Amino acid sequence: MAACTSTTQRPRRSRGAGRWLAFAALIASLLVLLPPALGGGSATAGVASVQLPESPGDLLSALSEKPVLMAVAAVAGGLCLFCCIACVPMLCILLRYWRALFFFWTGGLYADAGPKLGLSKYSRAHLYSLASVPWLMTQPHYRTGTFQEDMLTNLRNVVLPTGLFGVPLSVCARSRVHAVLSVLVLLPSVAFVGAWWRKWHGLEDSAAECFGRSLLAPTDWFQLWRLNCRLASMTSLATQSKDFELEDKWVFIQNCLEKNIPVTPVMDWPVTLVAKDCLEEGGMGIHVLKNVLHGGRWILQEKLDNCDAVKSLLPSEAPLSTMRVLTGSHGALADLGVASVARSKAHTLATVWRAGRQGASTDHNCIMVNVPNCKSSDVLGRSSTSAHWYARGWKSLGMPVSTKDGSITAHPDTGLDLEGKRLPGASEAAELCERAHDMLMPGVPLAGWDVAFCPSKTGGTEPELILLEANLSCNFFRGDIDWTSYADLLDEHFLAIDAWRRSGR
Repeated sequence: MAACTSTTQRPRRSRGAGRWLAFAALIASLLVLLPPALGGGSATAGVASVQLPESPGDLLSALSEKPVLMAVAAVAGGLCLFCCIACVPMLCILLRYWRALFFFWTGGLYADAGPKLGLSKYSRAHLYSLASVPWLMTQPHYRTGTFQEDMLTNLRNVVLPTGLFGVPLSVCARSRVHAVLSVLVLLPSVAFVGAWWRKWHGLEDSAAECFGRSLLAPTDWFQLWRLNCRLASMTSLATQSKDFELEDKWVFIQNCLEKNIPVTPVMDWPVTLVAKDCLEEGGMGIHVLKNVLHGGRWILQEKLDNCDAVKSLLPSEAPLSTMRVLTGSHGALADLGVASVARSKAHTLATVWRAGRQGASTDHNCIMVNVPNCKSSDVLGRSSTSAHWYARGWKSLGMPVSTKDGSITAHPDTGLDLEGKRLPGASEAAELCERAHDMLMPGVPLAGWDVAFCPSKTGGTEPELILLEANLSCNFFRGDIDWTSYADLLDEHFLAIDAWRRSGR
């Protein structure tokens, strides 16, 4: 199938035959893939048993309960199919993508996907986990009730960038029908439009290569984040490791204190904090926060400040600007029954410094500055933004549909060129996070650590590094990734998870 993306000449099929072939592929995919994804399979074994509909009418009647969804799927699917037929390399990629989903939905072994489908380690990990979403949606989640509930919660403020109107992507998680149609139709349609948009705006040399990458081996921050979420959820489900309890910020702080890992300090007093708005009345604008140390659920902390070196890189009223260090560990493999794998130390996969914006309350409003050689250097690289992914509703109007990683060099509020500047303590922060991963949560495959660079308590020039929290369903914030290590980690874990699902344990 790799030849489908080649620019070399090859015999032309008749346009009529091509249309019928593609149309048959779409109908076959919907008839075969949708029923097992929605209803087939055991919740314990997790491997879908194929239950073909008695007739196409059975499938249509199931979808007819959601007529708007059916109409949207039909239009989007037809548009995607028509456009892909006009570009044969894209059609080949689309059929290869659908074939991989079909392979996993009909019980294909993860171990066989590489040789049978010609997939790399990373591609088969991505496609296997994507095909697992309909099953995973009903499974317990380590921080919420189910994986579906977690999707609804965390996708409600993330939108599909259109440059017009931002629709929250949580709509894709409203039901298993929504999820399956999103995988089969929405994702290819978005990949097709996005590929041509990037081609026309000079961000890609080949629309077909971009389309293939988006479907088979994505590198965009959103799909990487969702892939990491699926890995965390499935590993937690399989191992039942208590390490995942450290997603709870209070449990995390307690464990850091027990193991002498520098963590943000917690206030013992007051027992209860009452905060009132200066002007609101009638019982409004009052917030009563009971301290977690005294049986409440609120962690009360003093506001931390950036050290002088960090302040010099930021506007005057910038928030605490932290560095995200993403570390990977193979420690969970032993819990997954892989006896032959020696427990290795955690290692850094990516590092990004979030340079906060003027007047922002947190560094979620930032530009994301890559730290490309964090283990050996404190030098900053180029920057990116994902603001267009969070512009809900009409806030999306006029915003870009897509941007290029590393397209920003200067801070937008100061004009200061950050590329080549030094972030003191960046390499030490990576080492701190690797040590914390090994000590606190070796059974978690991926962890995203937020590290603050605070003024030294001893009066020194180097910053004091403090951990704020660990995110176990983490994203890379568009930083440079150690792709070889990342692909190996994903592949080894999903191979073991597939064996666990088939064992019925």
